Amino acid sequence: MAEDQAENCGNYEAQNKAQIVQKFFRRTKDKQFGVFNNIFSAKSNIDGQDGGVVTALLLNGLKEGIFDVAIVVRSVKGYNAEAIEVDTPSGILAAKGTKYFRINVTRKLRELIKQGKKRVAIVCTPCEAKAARKIQQTLKNDCEITIIGLFCFEAFDSGKLKEKIWTQLSLDLDNVQKTQIRRGKFTAFADGKEYSCKVKDLLGATEKVCRYCDDFTAQEADVSVGSVGSDSGYSTVIIRSMTGENCLKTLDIIKASADNEGISRVAKAKRKRAKKSLADLNNRQ
Repeated sequence: MAEDQAENCGNYEAQNKAQIVQKFFRRTKDKQFGVFNNIFSAKSNIDGQDGGVVTALLLNGLKEGIFDVAIVVRSVKGYNAEAIEVDTPSGILAAKGTKYFRINVTRKLRELIKQGKKRVAIVCTPCEAKAARKIQQTLKNDCEITIIGLFCFEAFDSGKLKEKIWTQLSLDLDNVQKTQIRRGKFTAFADGKEYSCKVKDLLGATEKVCRYCDDFTAQEADVSVGSVGSDSGYSTVIIRSMTGENCLKTLDIIKASADNEGISRVAKAKRKRAKKSLADLNNRQ
């Protein structure tokens, strides 16, 4: 019975994804990357994480009138984060930096749609990008949604991560200025110093549901951004739709080649883990 349910769920997801691809995307299709128009490495003139590309996309989209309001994730006291709406450059700049938590941003999206907002951008992880796209499919009004997806292998539980970091590094995450994950290493910046450990040493702090997700590059976003596949100070950018192209059209960035093989390896590893996790779940039922 569990296997039948899993198979039916898989068939539904495949059919739904095919409908989304046909409606919103075009051009090249790749098993690891999803549907895309172009892949490259980029750096903006904004002092942000991995070249500040996401912040630059938001500032440019607001300036060009591609959207009127954006949903972003902002850090809050106690090394945590929350989804907020911003409609000014200062609001966007105040939310700079990656937050490695699973935050429900689509709840805020539904709120803005109910309020009558017509052009909304949302920055989110692959699971939330999928939910945002489903919301978009159901809309019967003229609301336009721009989805900026973030590469994500897994997210952390805030409380558990704090415990792990204290054990590994004797560091209180509530006092850090910035955190970063790159090349398998978790780094925290505090009081002018860097504290690092291997991401694999933090596995007990990750969200369990992430083990069943097989999407690393946010395949249902209009444009996806992440550090994997780019040198330090740059971000990998995957353009997937005409909306994504419009976001980049007038953006002032420095471009370079991305390491597609490196991205593919991580994407493949996540797909493999999800397949195994689902198989183990079915065997236990």
